[in-house]
Amino acid sequence: MQIVPLTYPADAARVLSVFEAAADYVLLEHEHAPTNATVVAFFTDRPPTVPPENTRHLGVKVDGRLVGVAGYLFGFPNPTDCYIGLMIFDAAHRGGGLGTQTVDHIKATARIQGATRLLIAVLDENPKGRAFWERQGFAHLKTFARSSDRHTRHRLGFNL
Repeated sequence: MQIVPLTYPADAARVLSVFEAAADYVLLEHEHAPTNATVVAFFTDRPPTVPPENTRHLGVKVDGRLVGVAGYLFGFPNPTDCYIGLMIFDAAHRGGGLGTQTVDHIKATARIQGATRLLIAVLDENPKGRAFWERQGFAHLKTFARSSDRHTRHRLGFNL
């Protein structure tokens, strides 16, 4: 496994291929198949209070092929928080430890950046995802009311 930085537009096609190989999750969250707009959102979505330089996008390669991506940012909702916006893997590469290794990488990076807490929002409709994060040591902090996109989200946290 190799973790590499990703940039837009250079890595857009490879990120789209990961989203297509993980279409089950994209469909769950967005109710449509992945598109170029999904990729643009991966690289650009962030709270308005977070400057672009506080965002990170990384790829996970196995045998030279991109099989997973993660996006996270620093300074939201609190200045010392690191928020993981998305971590997704090709369905054929789930369950083999890549997620744990990627989370460990994000934890190490967050500590170096001075973060004291990692956060993730998990969809209510994704119990396997929530179980994964809980195995990583994340604990429930808050449940948000159903949003306009029909999802109920649960914020989980991990103290660094």
